[in-house]
Amino acid sequence: MPKGRGIVLGIAVSLLLHGALIYLWRHVQPPIRPDTAPRVESIAVWIRPLAARPPPPVEVVKPKREAKPLSKPKLATTRETPAAATAPAASPQAIMVVPASPAMPAASADTLTQETPKFDMDAAKRTARKMAGERDPSKVGTAVGQIPDMPLQTETQLARDIAQGKRGDCRTAYSGAGLLAPVLMLLDKKDSGCKW
Repeated sequence: MPKGRGIVLGIAVSLLLHGALIYLWRHVQPPIRPDTAPRVESIAVWIRPLAARPPPPVEVVKPKREAKPLSKPKLATTRETPAAATAPAASPQAIMVVPASPAMPAASADTLTQETPKFDMDAAKRTARKMAGERDPSKVGTAVGQIPDMPLQTETQLARDIAQGKRGDCRTAYSGAGLLAPVLMLLDKKDSGCKW
């Protein structure tokens, strides 16, 4: 039997067996076993926020009105028009409109400068400088208040790194190495060791 024919025959048999297993799996169902295990029922509990209760009704207490004698409305002063002055009052509950008092005369510039306080910038700067040197009042009397404050840094981190990175003088860089100084100078990388 040639080799190619055996492979084809093996694939065909495999396909037939797989097809038969799938057919049996779909059509033959296993018997249903009775459920003998105790039933466990789950209960879902939802917690809802309390509904906001409406506030209790507020009793409105109305003050008792005292009977006051009705007085005649006052006549308006100088700004009233003659037609309004002669109009008869329709009822005792009529409202009389009295014009507002005339506006105050415009204040002069001298009175404004005397009354308006000015902001003193120098006094504000002095107060700020004085407060900048004081300790934090919330730390007084605590353990944290006993730790001295760190001094203010005048250089940035970059400036400090540049100052530490400068190359030293070769006459003094390896002075403590003695006879090994030339060997250590040769072991330094170019442009990273000392400078002549």
